[in-house]
Amino acid sequence: MAVDLKKRTEFFIKDLHARESMRLGWYRQWGVDEEQLQYLRERKSKHAAFLKDLLRRRGIGPAWYARLFYIAGNIFGFFSAFFPEKWVAKIERTLEFWILMRYKEYFKKMNLDMNLRSMIEAMQMKSMGHDEPGPDVLGLLEKIILEEESTQKPTLG
Repeated sequence: MAVDLKKRTEFFIKDLHARESMRLGWYRQWGVDEEQLQYLRERKSKHAAFLKDLLRRRGIGPAWYARLFYIAGNIFGFFSAFFPEKWVAKIERTLEFWILMRYKEYFKKMNLDMNLRSMIEAMQMKSMGHDEPGPDVLGLLEKIILEEESTQKPTLG
């Protein structure tokens, strides 16, 4: 079974866009620490804008569930105002953990795809018809992962 690197990269971009949209919706509503919330909103809006631009430049539409994720994020963010602050912090840490795991998995797969593409090109002595996964996607994903890891607070219990 052959792996279509271009289609797989497009799926990763669509999924990243949907998840960043969900988190942006969540951060529009949720507000425990306003200073931290403002930082998260700015960071997530930059990521979402870059991913939206990637979708536009590549001529692909967002994932069918992107709008649903955004709406779900807004709804959950609204209702989290009624949750105790401790619960909201735990939910946020759990969400960050699972999303970070997914992003790391995507990054690993895209690095393997890039190396596979390079190996195929070297063996065929010519470039493939596409340049996927592109360095822009890998760079953004690496930046997101580093930012997520730097903002996670270690817990002691």
